[in-house]
Amino acid sequence: MVLLRTSFALLFAVAFQTATGAEVPNTEMPQRHAELLENHCLDCHDSATKEANIDLETLSMNVSKDMATAELWSKVLGALNSGEMPPEDSEPLRDADKLAFLEDLSQKMVTARQILSDSGGDVVMRRLNRREYANTVESLLGVRPDVTTLPDDQATAGFDTAGASLFLSSDQIEQYHATATTNLRLMLLPRKRPATKTVRIEPEDYYTPHYTEAAEQMRDIGKRANAFLAQSEKPASEFGLLDEYQAKKQKVQEWLPLMEDYLARPETQTGITLIMTIKQGGYTKVKLPTQHPDADGLYHLKIRAAMYPDADERHHYLEFSSGFGTGRKLLGWRKVSAPLDDPQLIDFEFSHEPGAKQQVWIHQRSHQDRGDKNLATLHMRENGIGTPPGIWIDSVELSGPLPSAQTDAIQAARDSILFEQPSDMEESEYVREVIRRFATRAFRGSPPADEYLQRLGEHYQTARDQGQTLAEALISPLSIVMASPSFLYQVEQADSDQQRSLLPTELAVRLSYFLCSAPPDEELLALAESGELSDPATLASQTERLLQDQRSVAFLEGFVHQWLQMERLDMFQFNGADFPNFDNAVRENARQELFETFAYLLDNDLPLQKLLKADFVVINDLLAGYYEIEGVQGHEFRKVPVPANSIRGGLLGTAAVLAMGSDGQRSSPVERGAWVLRHLLHDPPPPAPPNVPQLSRLAGESLSARDLARAHQEQPQCANCHRKIDPIGFGLENFDAAGQWRNQEVIGLGKRRYGRWQDEVRFDIEPAGTLPNEQAFSNFFELRDAVAEHEDEFARGFTEALIAYGLGRPFGFTDAELAEQISSQAKQHNHSIREFIHALIQSRAFQTH
Repeated sequence: MVLLRTSFALLFAVAFQTATGAEVPNTEMPQRHAELLENHCLDCHDSATKEANIDLETLSMNVSKDMATAELWSKVLGALNSGEMPPEDSEPLRDADKLAFLEDLSQKMVTARQILSDSGGDVVMRRLNRREYANTVESLLGVRPDVTTLPDDQATAGFDTAGASLFLSSDQIEQYHATATTNLRLMLLPRKRPATKTVRIEPEDYYTPHYTEAAEQMRDIGKRANAFLAQSEKPASEFGLLDEYQAKKQKVQEWLPLMEDYLARPETQTGITLIMTIKQGGYTKVKLPTQHPDADGLYHLKIRAAMYPDADERHHYLEFSSGFGTGRKLLGWRKVSAPLDDPQLIDFEFSHEPGAKQQVWIHQRSHQDRGDKNLATLHMRENGIGTPPGIWIDSVELSGPLPSAQTDAIQAARDSILFEQPSDMEESEYVREVIRRFATRAFRGSPPADEYLQRLGEHYQTARDQGQTLAEALISPLSIVMASPSFLYQVEQADSDQQRSLLPTELAVRLSYFLCSAPPDEELLALAESGELSDPATLASQTERLLQDQRSVAFLEGFVHQWLQMERLDMFQFNGADFPNFDNAVRENARQELFETFAYLLDNDLPLQKLLKADFVVINDLLAGYYEIEGVQGHEFRKVPVPANSIRGGLLGTAAVLAMGSDGQRSSPVERGAWVLRHLLHDPPPPAPPNVPQLSRLAGESLSARDLARAHQEQPQCANCHRKIDPIGFGLENFDAAGQWRNQEVIGLGKRRYGRWQDEVRFDIEPAGTLPNEQAFSNFFELRDAVAEHEDEFARGFTEALIAYGLGRPFGFTDAELAEQISSQAKQHNHSIREFIHALIQSRAFQTH
C-alpha cells in the first residue's frame, strides 16, 4: 500500500481547518483494512496483474483523495456487498472482518461524497424552478400558468433550489416561450366573459329516472336469462342473449337490491343519496355544468345536505374534485352533520383558472385505487346492498363566475402593461416604453439594454405589419422577454473569482425567492433601490414582513415538503380493503398537517423541538376523526391539545410520516428508522447499495417485520447498516402502514378477492429497541422521549437543510462554521424557527455571491 500523497482532498482539509477551526473530516480507512486488501485482493488486483483493470495496490487509503479514488473504493464496496468478491475459489473473509470493513468504508464514503461535492461556498446562478417560475409568471401577468409540461425539479437530488441541478435545454426554452405566449394572450387580449348567474341543480331529476331504468333493465335481463335456462329448445338469441354463458352470468342480478334499496328511500324522490355501485361506474356524484375556458373566476356552491347516522364517519364528508377522466384534482372536503329531517347548508368555493376546461364534481370521500369498488363488493356480500350510504343531497346552487383576487390581478397587470398612451406620444415610442417597463419588471428591477429593446421593437413591428392589433403585436416581444435568461434565472453578476457583496437589488431578489418563491414586490424593490435594504435592521424588518405575507406559504410548503422527503407520501397506493379509512382525504390532509404544524410554530415563535414532541396537534375535523380525537369541528386547521399519553403530538405520531415509512401494504422498520436517523437525529445512514442480496431463501414464508430484519442482519453487508437503523424502526411498529395504532402485525395470505386476502397470520408487536448511542427504549413512548432529548442534533440537521435550500446549493463542509453560528444563535432564543431564518439571512454567506 502506498502512503497518502498530497492531493486536492488534503489541500481542502488544510484550508477547511484554517478557515473554520473545526476538526478536519477524516476519510482515511484504518490501516488494518489495508492488510485485509493485501491478504484477499492483491493476488488478482495488484499493479502487475490488474485483473478487470483494477489496481488496488496503489489505491490510497484516503477515500476522498480524488474522484477516481472514491470511484474505485465505491467499486470495492459494491463487490463486497454483492458477494462477488472475494471469488468462491479463494479464501473467504471472516464475517467479523467483512462487517468491520463495510461499516468503516460505508461511513467514509458518506464523508467523501460531501467533500468531493463541496462547492467551497460558491452559489451557482440558477434557473427558476417550476414552483418559482409559476409564481413569477403569476406576479407578472396575474395568470397562473400550467407548468405540468416543464421539468419536475423536485425529482433532482436535494432541494429544487439547487442551482447545479437546474438545467436548461433548447426544448425547455421553447416550452417557456409557448407558455408565455399562451398566458400573455389570456391577459392582454379581450375575452367574452359570461355573465354571473346562479344555477340550481336538482339531482333527482337525473338520478331517480336513471336508477329506475337501470333497475328495470336488471330485472328484465334476469328474467330472460332464467327463462332461457329453464328450457332447451329455443336459442339464446330469441331471449335477447348472446349465449348460455351470458345467460348464466346474468341470471342473478346481484346489484339489483342496491338499486331497489335506493329507489325505496323516500328522500331519493327529492334529492340524491350518494352510493357506491359497480354497475354505474363507481360513486354517484353531482356533476356541475362544465366551465368554459373564458369563464374563469370564483364560483360559490351552496349544498343542502344531510347525513345517514348509521354510516361510517368518513362517509359523512362531501368531497369536491375537478378534472376529466383519471386526471382528477381534489379541491376539498366538508363534513355533513345534520339529520335527514333538518338538512344543513354547506358553503364551498372554488376557482376556475383562465383558459382551462374544468368539470367539477361533488361526491363522497374516495380512494386512490379501486378501493371504493372493492369495499362496495365486500359489503354487498355481507348485507346484500353494498356500502351503506352516508349523505343525501337535496339540492345544489352554483353561482359564478364571480370577481376574484385573480381576475383583479389580471386586470391590474393588463392596465399596468398597457398604460394610458399620452396624446403626444407616437405609437413606436409608446410601444418601446411598454416593452421597457415590462422587461424591467420581468428582470426584477434590472433595466434592459437599448440594443435589446431595439430588437424587441422590430419583432413588434413585424407583427403589426401583418395586421395584428397593438395588443396582439405586443405578445411576440413580451414572450421573448419571458423566455430570456434574465427572466428565467436569478441573475447575480460575477465581477471576478472573488466573493463579493450582493447588490441591494440582488439581495432583494434572493430574499424574496427564499421566503416567497416569487420575485420581490414594490416595497422590497424600492428599499433595495434606495440602498436601505443593506441596513441589517431594515433587512430584519423586511424578513418579518415577508414571513407574515401570504406568499410565504410557498416557503413553508416547498421547504418542509423536501426537507422531510414527503414525496414518499405519493409513491404507493394503499389498498382500500386493507386501509378503508386511509383515503384521498386523509392522505392530503395528513400532508397539510405537517405544513400547518410548521406554520403554527413559526407564527407563534415556538421552538423547533415541538416537532419532536408536543402536547398538541394541529389538525382539522377530518384528521381528528382519523386520529379518534373528539370535539374538533370545522375544516380549518387549528391547535388541539392532546393528553400526555396520546400517541399523537410530534412528527413521529403523524399519519404522513408513518405512511411514508411503508410501502402501502406493510410498515417498514428500515424506512422509518432511516428517516428518523436522517431527519431527527442528524445521523444519516449510508445510502443502500444497489446490489443488496435478496432473501430468496425466505420466499413463501410469512415473517414479522422484526424477523425479516433479523434475516437481513445474517448477511455482514446488510448487518452493517441494519443494526443501526432497524432498532429505531421497531419502536414505531405499533403503527400500521397507514399510521393507525395496532397491537399485532397482520400479514395477508393466499390470493386477494376484491382486494381482501383469503387468509392472514398475526404477530405480536415487539416495540423495544435502541438508539445508535445504545440508549434503550421499550415502547413507542420511550422512543419518542429518547429522540426528543436530541434537540441539538435535530436543530443542526434543520440548519443544514435551511442553508442548502436558502443558498441554492448542497450543504458542504465549508458551511460548518455558518451552521454552527446559526444553530448557536437560534439556541439562545429557545430554537425559535424565526431565529434560524433571521440568522441565515443576516449572515455574510446569504449576502454574498
